[in-house]
Amino acid sequence: MKSLSYKIGLGYFVLICINISIALFAVYYIHQLGSPIDRVLREKYQNVSAAENMIQSLKQQELAQTEMLQVGLDSTLINNFHTYENEFLNWHQRAIEGIALPSEPDLLDSIMTNFRSYLLHSDSLQILLGQQTLENKGHIYYQFKIAPLVSKLENLVNQLKEANQKAILNADQQARRFSSQGTVLIVIIAVIAIVLSIIASIQFTNTILKPVKETTETVRKIARGQLNQKINITTDDEIAELGREFNQMTSRLEEYEQMNIKKIITEKKKSEAIVEGLPVAIIVTDQEDRINLLNPHALKILELPQENWQNKKVREVIQDKEIMKILSPSPVSASEGFDPYKSLASIKKDGRELFFFKRQIEITDDDGKIEGLVTILQDVTSFKNLDRLKSEFMATISHEFRTPLTSVNMAIDILSREVLGGINPEQRELLTDAKNDCLRLKGLVKDLLDLSKLESGKYPMKYEMFSIKEVSEYALKPIELYAKQKNIKININFKDEDPEIEADFKHLARVITNLAENAVQYEPEGGNINIDIKSNTKKMTFCIQDHGPGIPDEALDLIFDKFVRVKDFKDAQEGNIGLGLAIAKEVINMHQGKIWVESKPGAGSRFYFTLPIRQTGKQKFRER
Repeated sequence: MKSLSYKIGLGYFVLICINISIALFAVYYIHQLGSPIDRVLREKYQNVSAAENMIQSLKQQELAQTEMLQVGLDSTLINNFHTYENEFLNWHQRAIEGIALPSEPDLLDSIMTNFRSYLLHSDSLQILLGQQTLENKGHIYYQFKIAPLVSKLENLVNQLKEANQKAILNADQQARRFSSQGTVLIVIIAVIAIVLSIIASIQFTNTILKPVKETTETVRKIARGQLNQKINITTDDEIAELGREFNQMTSRLEEYEQMNIKKIITEKKKSEAIVEGLPVAIIVTDQEDRINLLNPHALKILELPQENWQNKKVREVIQDKEIMKILSPSPVSASEGFDPYKSLASIKKDGRELFFFKRQIEITDDDGKIEGLVTILQDVTSFKNLDRLKSEFMATISHEFRTPLTSVNMAIDILSREVLGGINPEQRELLTDAKNDCLRLKGLVKDLLDLSKLESGKYPMKYEMFSIKEVSEYALKPIELYAKQKNIKININFKDEDPEIEADFKHLARVITNLAENAVQYEPEGGNINIDIKSNTKKMTFCIQDHGPGIPDEALDLIFDKFVRVKDFKDAQEGNIGLGLAIAKEVINMHQGKIWVESKPGAGSRFYFTLPIRQTGKQKFRER
């Protein structure tokens, strides 16, 4: 069996052999081109250099003789003459060692013969110059005997130089010719190699891909539900083995489909029965807003018949605008979490107002594409009514507390001022304690009334423009003394330069006061509380951070509820019944904002709240 790896290896082997052949040919040709030419250039350059130096040495000797004719015999001039004589002979010897042209031996012999004659005549000139009476004969002897030899020597050396330069030029031309020929040959061979590689690649690819394409087409048919398809096996490699396994798999899938189709139908009926039996309304729509499923509770709420709604768009079967608004896609993202207060929806029906907790869940495929939407509506009208009754009861009780509290407070003031007679120190201490309890009860009653008004919507917001620095300073004044007693420093950090916001000044100040007071309450003595404020074009974010004992995980979702206090807090204030955070949440909700907390036991707490930026440009005045 010729395996797929063998075929792939054979294809790569052919391509590698072609590339190696090209590389070997290029290396061989370049070597053949460079080796002899390099040798010729090196030898010719040496002889050119030797010829130039011989001419230079001859000129220096001639210069020494000219000075002798002018100043007479001088030992320095004689030494210079002999020095350059030796240099001439040395360079002549180097030229002999670099002989590479046929004409060079004769030229070098002629140069040496004439140079020796030149040396003999030079010796004769020195003898004539040594005779004082015969000085004029030295000039004549140099002109007619030595000067012609010097010219002849220079001519011979120049011939040697020109012969070598011509040889260098011929070598350069030969190199260029060989290079051009080599380039053409290498390009031709490279083109042939590329063509062969393409042909081999196409053949190799077809050999591999043909059975793969056939297999892919068969798989597509199977994916469309045609489970009786079989792969045609024509090779004897790994793909053929894959085809055999695939044929076995399709046979098992076909058997499995026949065996489990009844089970799938049964499970579907079970799921539908469970959905119909749930005590909540369930509406399932697809990506085109068509209704796929409605359970009986949903049909009752939407007042739809049992039929004539399948696969119809929501707006075609529901005309009520309030219900349409509830069913509009607004799933709560996982990052924001599920806030039932924000998801509370209401509709008016038969003169009654019905309340529902709304939850929407996106149905996505494996690629994250939205396929549909599940809307769950839980009827909480009865709970809402109970909560309203409780709030009204608390408001009534709180209102009724005001009159006796006022009377008791006045009585304590009268007794404390000794209007009705003197009192002793023990009695004054008891009256002081009673006065403090009355003040706490008065504050509790006020918080209860305010919370009831906020929950009922009877406490309207007075929106006005003001700076955050102004409202922060106003909000922190009531707790300055408390913070000073614990030696706690409160730092206000603005990410922007004192931004402005449109909101209800007093209610926002009350939120900041409540959160800052809680932070001071649990911050260790000598600590720091940070209030960070930053904003963008859409919202402003506040963060109040303390370094206290933190909040247990199980209490994070409860601390904003009414009458909730975290247990086991040693620093909790006496008389605090857990209304501050509930009031803060109602205020922020009425501003269309969001409030939450991040905390871990032993690591302090961070209370956050956001307010939307209103681009109305309103400017109002307020009284403090």
